[in-house]
Amino acid sequence: MRDDPDDLSIICANEAEARRRERRRAARIGQPVLIYEIDDRHGERFICTVD
Repeated sequence: MRDDPDDLSIICANEAEARRRERRRAARIGQPVLIYEIDDRHGERFICTVD
């Protein structure tokens, strides 16, 4: 998860954890947060934006 595409990633164990953390983080900082899937072989893939 990231606050901005250029930020370093905050690693989560799975997508469900990322979505929970993102909702809280987005509410706390007052801006959308981005969720990406990171794979060693395929790089990263944008999943969604959490408001």
